[in-house]
Amino acid sequence: MSTALITGCDYGIGFEFARQYAADGWKVHAVCLDEASREKLSALSNDVHFHHVDVSDPAAVSALAERLRGEAVDLLINNAATFAPDGPGTLMLPDMDEFTRVMRVNAVAPIYVADAFETHVAASDRKLMVFIGTRSGSIGDNGSGGHYAYRCSKAALNMAVKSLSCDFAAQGVITAVLHPGSVATETRKGGQIPVDESVTGMRGIIEGLTKEQSGSFRRYDGGTIEW
Repeated sequence: MSTALITGCDYGIGFEFARQYAADGWKVHAVCLDEASREKLSALSNDVHFHHVDVSDPAAVSALAERLRGEAVDLLINNAATFAPDGPGTLMLPDMDEFTRVMRVNAVAPIYVADAFETHVAASDRKLMVFIGTRSGSIGDNGSGGHYAYRCSKAALNMAVKSLSCDFAAQGVITAVLHPGSVATETRKGGQIPVDESVTGMRGIIEGLTKEQSGSFRRYDGGTIEW
């Protein structure tokens, strides 16, 4: 049985990843911020294991890694993310504390999660680490500006994943950033892509990842995105 550890499973993309992998017979460690998510995740399968962890708390992440010590994780999906509402002024910046919070959750926390679970992933057969990014984090694709906290956090995540692809190469760990598309979720009603379609597409990309593609930035429907 293959094992996945997925962050941000409370709803949307993370929950759908957990649902699909559980339906295909995987053991899933579902990491959630909200304790209230336990019931719906546990109802998916006996092989879905709920973990109430704030990924921006390094002590909590380290404690989870210690609880799972000795367990191989074939696929780590760093999906947990947050967004900042627009503020006043021309740039519509949130206050600096909110900007910093977004950076901590979206860019810093995934690095610490990857570090905490490096040995778990390296001990597996598949050795995959995937990070859910967005084309909004692409410098080359940015033609509209705005959303500074979110864009900056996701651009920083891209750099982190590229570095991880170098630092984990000796262990055979493959990393990649995936753009899920404009997905319709509970918190993003305006998305055009059904969440199940996006996740199915990303799973296809994940399944085909090779060592030569480690550190790449890819779309859910195939192809790559410029950094």
